[in-house]
Amino acid sequence: MTEEPTNPHSLLEGVPAVVLGCLIQGVVRVILLPGAGLADGGAPADIPAQSIPPDLRMPNTTLWIRFDDNWEVVRVWRRQEGES
Repeated sequence: MTEEPTNPHSLLEGVPAVVLGCLIQGVVRVILLPGAGLADGGAPADIPAQSIPPDLRMPNTTLWIRFDDNWEVVRVWRRQEGES
């Protein structure tokens, strides 16, 4: 049995994501928690484009996304190869 995190807020500190694409103006579609849930596909989410630096908006770019308590994007940065 897995332990519950002692601080649920820590779950929002760095959520892994992969960029899916930019089909709607001003929105970038990402897959949160790729490899977990929805038949190993993760959960799709639309993130405001201004929250993601332009060089990180290309499809298949792996990201970390930090959210606040209201699930607003606080920070986005590139995941390095081998990070999970």
